[in-house]
Amino acid sequence: MENNEKAFLRILIIILISFVALLVLFGAAYVNASLNVYSAILIVLIISVGFCIGALAVMSAAIFRTFKTKKASGLTLALTKLGLRVLMPVAVLFTKSNSKEKKSIRYFYIELNNIVVESNNKKYNPNEIMILVPHCLQNSLCGLKVTSNPELCRQCGRCKIGMLLKYTKEKGIKLFVATGGTVARNIVKKTKPEIIISVACERDLMSGISDIKGIPVIGIINKQPNGPCVNTDVDVERLIEKIRQITVDAA
Repeated sequence: MENNEKAFLRILIIILISFVALLVLFGAAYVNASLNVYSAILIVLIISVGFCIGALAVMSAAIFRTFKTKKASGLTLALTKLGLRVLMPVAVLFTKSNSKEKKSIRYFYIELNNIVVESNNKKYNPNEIMILVPHCLQNSLCGLKVTSNPELCRQCGRCKIGMLLKYTKEKGIKLFVATGGTVARNIVKKTKPEIIISVACERDLMSGISDIKGIPVIGIINKQPNGPCVNTDVDVERLIEKIRQITVDAA
């Protein structure tokens, strides 16, 4: 704990010194700068704000076009991907005080992301696909720990993990049950799939999709009949349909 405190204090001192240096720099600029310098700074700020507004408008147009047509290609696809990375997280920040609106933005993000992934029209072999589901999908009364090994599931029917295990074993698809975001990222890093179909709540899905770089992720929002993080559910037929859409010669 003492080392952690010293580390925090060290970073805090560095931050304070940086701000003091900036304050001194700005103070010196204020004392010595001429009116022409102020005008130049103002022009740079105006151009920068104008550029941001233009970029925002272009990304927004691409996003709405992609969402409306349910597909994208070329420049529109590239701009939509950029909007997912840049614009959507900022939109969530602006809804910080409104949980209902934040939830809607996250739903929109996940659906838009799925459209982008599906717009690539790429097909995968079953062994290249990973299905990642949360541990809360398992019935809370079950005494088995399927997070370490989904094959321990007895397929009793009290939750959907048994159905998913049976389907994935038949098709040769990887199935993992994660206890959280860190575990999920470690599984992805170790397994290195070509594509991921992830089931989770909208908050974890948005976080996971934005964190994973270089691997496409299709997100499926779980059902929460008992509230978040306990005995959640998933539409297995919808999940299987997503798999069929991206699998080579899917039957």
